Amino acid sequence: MDVEQFNQLSNKMDTIIKLLAVNLIEGKAFKDQVSLLSDFGFQPKQIADIVGKSPNNVRVTLHGIRKERGQQEAEEAQEETKEKPTEQKPEAPK
Repeated sequence: MDVEQFNQLSNKMDTIIKLLAVNLIEGKAFKDQVSLLSDFGFQPKQIADIVGKSPNNVRVTLHGIRKERGQQEAEEAQEETKEKPTEQKPEAPK
């Protein structure tokens, strides 16, 4: 396989991947589309090409998603610490 054939095959594979990604996100809200594609390993520029938005718009959306996830994780951690009963140490003999 020469370089030209490899490039043609690579371009076709990229097209197939984009079509599969479009099918995956069809009918979902923009934020959900960005989240799903990011979770599947697409970079912001690739996501922008797929959803038809600017790469900056995608980056801003990803930042908001990550911020929300961080807050949710912090809240879950707080709830876990509230749910765990504190162990009482036995009293020392007098």
